[in-house]
Amino acid sequence: MVSGEQTTDADTAALATVMLDRAVELGDGVAARLVARIPAYRSLVDYEGLRHSCHEHVRVIFGDLAGVPYTGPDAAVNTGRTRAAEGVPMSAIYDGYQIAVAYLWEELADAAQHSRTTPAAAIRASSELWMRLQGFTATMSETYRAEMEDRIRSQEQRRSALVQALLEGSLAEPQVWDVADLLRLPHQGPYVVIAARVAGIGEHALTGIENKLDALGIGSAWRLMHDVEIGVASLPRPRDQFDQLIAGLDSGGLARVGVSPLYDNLTTTSNALRLARIALRGAVGAGDVVVFGDDPLTMAVASAPDVMPRLADTILAGLQDMPLEDRTLLLETFGVWRDTGGSAEAAARRLYVHPNTVRYRLKRLEERTGRSLTDPRHLAELSLAYEIDRSMGSVN
Repeated sequence: MVSGEQTTDADTAALATVMLDRAVELGDGVAARLVARIPAYRSLVDYEGLRHSCHEHVRVIFGDLAGVPYTGPDAAVNTGRTRAAEGVPMSAIYDGYQIAVAYLWEELADAAQHSRTTPAAAIRASSELWMRLQGFTATMSETYRAEMEDRIRSQEQRRSALVQALLEGSLAEPQVWDVADLLRLPHQGPYVVIAARVAGIGEHALTGIENKLDALGIGSAWRLMHDVEIGVASLPRPRDQFDQLIAGLDSGGLARVGVSPLYDNLTTTSNALRLARIALRGAVGAGDVVVFGDDPLTMAVASAPDVMPRLADTILAGLQDMPLEDRTLLLETFGVWRDTGGSAEAAARRLYVHPNTVRYRLKRLEERTGRSLTDPRHLAELSLAYEIDRSMGSVN
């Protein structure tokens, strides 16, 4: 005597075999419904590839129940990988699985009725169908996300490499325009190069800056290097956008940033990078944004970092034997006096001291250095030495 469970297993296998024998027909039916009901499947998906995938899914679902286990590639894995490559949204793929299983359930119910399959066998086959849906979607989504992450990472790496080639000036003119297209930069300037000091290797200096500038209508492409984060930005309306760019770079208040002058031809990007790096060396404190050319004296100091310290030591030799606190006080007073137009009164207000105190400190600086503040040449030398000293961190 055959038990009820054995009868159910046999009937379920027989029903599954009927469905398996119709794998191509049923797969084509699924594919047709997906294309009819989901726009992304019409516009993005290769139809022959979709048909093949649908055939494989049907074989996976009913193969085990029919006693003919499917041994081909994982259908859900292939779906996740392929749809990600085609750019199909994951929500559309979920909808596709729901449509497919609903269609197969209707066909299964119809087959069970015509073959006089026992209710228990039909229920078991139906349960297997819906359980497979859960498994398919879980596997598909995991593969889809992994594929998208790989593609995004690969795109970022390629984009970064293209920016590097542009910065190095290693591209011929026709290649530059191809790279511009890939980086979504216009062929015509003006552009600027931005160099921002990173806190550590692998750390971004200006987190989210590309999106921030994009919101201002400023397209940009970036490359993270070991010491700086470099960007090439397009300013189609420089008169309006340049100040917005500087404000956007300054808003973080953490990184030191140098900006090149405006330039028109992408083939000269490597030269603009050199100027941006020089401007960066002129940024003394955290959050400083220095534009090359805004302060010629600072740029002169930054452009020759190997020579300038020796020059400053020569000009300020008379201060070497002073206590550091006194030396810093004299130079700080000189800097404020110079920046307030040579006014002892204005400098005193900024320093919260009496004007005579300012005059006394400046007199000591003249005596120590042997240079007069009324002599234009001496004043220029002291200004240069002050900028060098400040850039080295001796003056805050």
